[in-house]
Amino acid sequence: MRTIVILMCFVLQSSFAQNVNEKLAAQYFADKEYQKAADLYEDLASDYPQSVYYYDNLLQCYIQLKSYKNAEKLIDKRIRKYDELYGYVVDKAYIYDLQGELKKRDEVFDDLYKIKIQNPDQAELLANAFLKRRFYIQSIRVYEDARKSLNNPYIFAFNLSQLYFYNSKLKEGTEELVNIAGENEFVLQDVKTRLVMSYTNADQYKILSTVLLEKLQKNPDNLAYNDLLVWAFTQQKDWGGAFIQTKAVDRRLKEDGKKLFELASILLVNEQYEYALKCFDYVKSLGSDKRYFYQAQQGLLNCGLLQIRVENGASNERLNSMEFEYLDFINTNGTNWQTAQQIVELSELYIYYLHKPLKAIDQLNKFLVMPGVNATLMAQAKLALGDAQLIIGETWEADLLYKQVEKSYTNDALGQEARFKYARLCYFRGDFEWCQTQLDVLKDATTQLISNNAMRLWLIIQDNIGLDSNYEALKLYAEADLLIFQNKYDSAMNLLEEIPILYPGHTLTDEIYYSKAVIAEKQGRLKDAEVFYLKVVRDFSYDILADNALINLARMYEFKLKDTANAKKFYELIVLNYTGSLFANEARKRYRFLRGDLKENEISP
Repeated sequence: MRTIVILMCFVLQSSFAQNVNEKLAAQYFADKEYQKAADLYEDLASDYPQSVYYYDNLLQCYIQLKSYKNAEKLIDKRIRKYDELYGYVVDKAYIYDLQGELKKRDEVFDDLYKIKIQNPDQAELLANAFLKRRFYIQSIRVYEDARKSLNNPYIFAFNLSQLYFYNSKLKEGTEELVNIAGENEFVLQDVKTRLVMSYTNADQYKILSTVLLEKLQKNPDNLAYNDLLVWAFTQQKDWGGAFIQTKAVDRRLKEDGKKLFELASILLVNEQYEYALKCFDYVKSLGSDKRYFYQAQQGLLNCGLLQIRVENGASNERLNSMEFEYLDFINTNGTNWQTAQQIVELSELYIYYLHKPLKAIDQLNKFLVMPGVNATLMAQAKLALGDAQLIIGETWEADLLYKQVEKSYTNDALGQEARFKYARLCYFRGDFEWCQTQLDVLKDATTQLISNNAMRLWLIIQDNIGLDSNYEALKLYAEADLLIFQNKYDSAMNLLEEIPILYPGHTLTDEIYYSKAVIAEKQGRLKDAEVFYLKVVRDFSYDILADNALINLARMYEFKLKDTANAKKFYELIVLNYTGSLFANEARKRYRFLRGDLKENEISP
């Protein structure tokens, strides 16, 4: 027992001494007192020769002290003891390299190259040894030679691609990833992810396109190559190339338009409506006997309406064409729950863009008694019908419909939209106090659009209440706003001209210019609209509608005048000068879109 206790005390004392010396050595090393650290690490390495940690730190101390002879002795001792571990031999080459003895270094490299690689683990061990000392070219050679030894041209593809990319050999790195994807399509998503991480700009995807086109000449039916090429085109925003290639793949695989639907979803995310329409139109052209014919018809209608919404209108020719396409779809497939969505969408087209509210009312009244219709869609139809009734002057009918939806969807986005429409109706009637009571709740609405609209209307009322709560001028302006909503532009303009005469110097001046701009834009008088919007921006930059005028100007330049440069300029003004604007997020998004930034969704397959 006494002997055991003595031995335990000795072990504990030795362990304590080791810990003290190790901590002290580490502190000297951190303080760059390398000689003191080396003295301690020499003892530690001698006492614990199996420790790689002590070896590495001692070697680093010798290197910092330029004590290369001691470093070589340390390495040689390790090589004699662990001759199967290549890392120590590479360290010998590393020391020669630091001394500029390149001939000796290369001789060590040559000896290492002569090692007969028996298995992948052995190759990785040697390659990683080179990597540790940043001998990247040598690591690449190890993998390349190992491929020959192991007779496997695809092994180490990911390792090699990473090394190539790190050494700015983009084509070689790309080829490695393309080759492995072509051999094993299950790694396709991993390959895309690695390419996204390795490429630094969209132009580099041209390298991928070039490599893939060369591969496809020899192997045109390779699914992975075709998939990657479509993806490469989307990353370059070469939507035309993506469309053509996807069509070719879809035909080759006899997918009946499935690949075009997948591409269309990416195009819609990126607001490339023209090419999305081409995708749907191509699938439709395959014939009514094909499995995606019905969905292609729906896609054409939905995409067309999305484009009209984003651009806030379209030419009369385009709108009439959309009306015909909707009617043709409904007449062909019947008026029933399956075409319910398209019936409501056609009503939207009639109410807000074609200005045919009576047609919408007739259609929606029939819709509301249709059996089997989804309840949410029914509520949307009621809101649309309320707007149509308001346009023709049936305000009480609109009131009833809005309240029905609000009551049924109290805590839902639809209920909030209904409440906003009711608040707007109160505003049109001149009941401003009750309107503001409704808007107070909606300013924190979950839907950003409703929240923004509520805030804007609330501010218009708040900023333009006359002395002693005199609402007379504001009532005239609200009446003009209703006339604009009812598409009675000339009457609205006459009323707007009358307000400054009856109430000179009123705070509504900027609102009047803004409304004149809206009317001019709706009538297609874009130059006049620009003048009025700029008047608001320049003379009333401090007021509530300056950012509204800017966002409308930017949209008008982007969608109607097709002037990207000016659109970007006005979007940027909002981002820079109106950071608290309700339109700041939209302006930032549109600016980045016009600048050509990649969207996250674009890297999906």
